[in-house]
Amino acid sequence: MRYISHLDVLRFWERAIRRAGLPLAYSQGFTPHPKLAFASPLPLGFVGESEIMDVTLEERMDIDLFRVRLANETSEDLRLVAAAEVALGAPAPQACLTWADYSVDMPGLVIAEAERVVRDFLARPEMLWTSERREKGRTVDLRASVSQLLVEPADGGARLKMRARTNQEVTIRPEDVLAALFPGAETGMIARTAVILDEPSPAREAWQRRGRFEE
Repeated sequence: MRYISHLDVLRFWERAIRRAGLPLAYSQGFTPHPKLAFASPLPLGFVGESEIMDVTLEERMDIDLFRVRLANETSEDLRLVAAAEVALGAPAPQACLTWADYSVDMPGLVIAEAERVVRDFLARPEMLWTSERREKGRTVDLRASVSQLLVEPADGGARLKMRARTNQEVTIRPEDVLAALFPGAETGMIARTAVILDEPSPAREAWQRRGRFEE
């Protein structure tokens, strides 16, 4: 399933929602598109364990009924784990995305050496890195963009767990962190285990507008 493109995943969910008889909303215009959006498209080859999808309906319905009907039309590999109602005026998940958690298998990596490299990385004030994936390389500070990084044993090697910055300005992919810390090392399965949203806070927004908190 990890080699299915993001567009095909969107088509899967659109068809599942239509099979469930749910009132999915579509955009206006010559070629209407379903109002489905992910917090962040999953890169090809990655496993997603807790992705967030925003679904807009034509009419309000009971959230438990929505969950049950849609869950009956999904597969084991692409399944609905939870559902919650979101206000229509709430910001899109893409606009609230702040961090993403990853788990990366590194077969053949020696635990003691991996722990030393991670310790050195976490102790650094900064680590500039230029990605070569694009025609115009972009330099970012990896250290400021990785808030958590740890090593744990795995079969025949090590497993790295990290929290990397993922927002509209900077998106750090785990491959960049691995290439910077373990150049040439073999990489196994990469799983995105969570995406973290910046939850709206009326009190914080009021403080930002007026310089103080309000009830």
